[in-house]
Amino acid sequence: MAGLVVPIIEAAAVELGPLLARAGVALLGGAAVAGTGSLSGDTPQDKSDAKPDVRAIPRTGESCKKCPPEGGLLRRMNHGVNWTSYRYQARITGFAFDTAECRWSDEWTWEGNDFDGFQREACLLQETKGDYDQFLDEDGDPKFFFTGFTDTRRQILRQSVAVNTNPPAQLIWYFMTPRAREYLLPDLRRARVQSVYQP
Repeated sequence: MAGLVVPIIEAAAVELGPLLARAGVALLGGAAVAGTGSLSGDTPQDKSDAKPDVRAIPRTGESCKKCPPEGGLLRRMNHGVNWTSYRYQARITGFAFDTAECRWSDEWTWEGNDFDGFQREACLLQETKGDYDQFLDEDGDPKFFFTGFTDTRRQILRQSVAVNTNPPAQLIWYFMTPRAREYLLPDLRRARVQSVYQP
């Protein structure tokens, strides 16, 4: 009986050897080639229509994903005269504003949202808030006459949806004053928006 088993194993090795060697190359990405050598029955054949077993792997230095906000556009926006806010926005984003009459600033429009800035290299959208502390009372609550925080909260949500559904896009809100950031921080965190106090 033992005499019958050995020829069967040898025959299986001869028949399956080339197939197993190729499978090893495909699974190990070529690392198994050096150890397999040449097996009997593995004769070179000209297969001009054969597909290579090697899979292309992107180099680590190559970008795998494009930056979706690059599809946006630079627009000149009119928000009224506010020297403090325009100067702060220009300093943070590097975008231009009307230095003669303070009537406009350049902003980035993408996915139906306006952003104060866009840094392509980091795929980073930016929103700036100037001296918003002036709209908070001594307890940190909005002053009775100012209703702008409702629109600001809506803006946080709209921008966060666009950015969070389009990786690798990022968004940072910059605050010139600390109390306004503290006031909006729960909304920013819920929306997964980074923020920084940067006077």
